Amino acid sequence: MSSPVMALEGLWLAQAMKHSSWLYPTVETMHIWGIGMLYGSVVIMDLRILGVASKLNLSDLSRLGVLVALFGFGLAVLTGSLMFIAQASELISSRLFILKMCLIFLLLANAIILRMRTVSNGISKAQALISLAGWASVIGMGRWLAYL
Repeated sequence: MSSPVMALEGLWLAQAMKHSSWLYPTVETMHIWGIGMLYGSVVIMDLRILGVASKLNLSDLSRLGVLVALFGFGLAVLTGSLMFIAQASELISSRLFILKMCLIFLLLANAIILRMRTVSNGISKAQALISLAGWASVIGMGRWLAYL
């Protein structure tokens, strides 16, 4: 295994994550809170783009939704990084983990482009569908990582 990965796993915080009986589950719980905030916001905003609850003002909804999604994403990244350092060598060699990370970056790019659009049209609706399915897939991949 490469030395940067081994160095990560040797950090006192990584060791604490591995050996504490309460730290990893606490961080994992906070990770789930972050994912919940992110995905909940994504679902509401994407459904609105798809035409559900069309009486709600999309820009008002997006203002709150983006804020909650960014907070949730930040929490998920922070806690995910802590969980990563505890098992870096195992995760870095997992194709599923690499696929999950690549999908997250693609979905972030999709979200940025989607939120920059001012008009809801066929392309933005396709992006909303991709977003819904993609983030659900990321969540599923995260769960499967624990079992593969």
